[in-house]
Amino acid sequence: MPIVRETTFEDTCEIVGVKNGAKVTGEILTFREKDMIIATIQRSAKVTLRWQPHAEAYVGSLGGVEFQSEGPKSHSHRTRR
Repeated sequence: MPIVRETTFEDTCEIVGVKNGAKVTGEILTFREKDMIIATIQRSAKVTLRWQPHAEAYVGSLGGVEFQSEGPKSHSHRTRR
């Protein structure tokens, strides 16, 4: 059996308000690496963040406030198939 490397991602990520620098933990509903994150903030507000290659971050806005995130932490491990 070959050994392959799998990557898993956490189900939360840190979301930062761009203007005020306030950090909150968002619960990820949908995640596509280097594409988009849909997350809830305090289980009351849903925000969509899109990957911005020039910033190397996910960026989006909600209610006129701009947010940014580096995305969820990843964990790589080896497994057999």
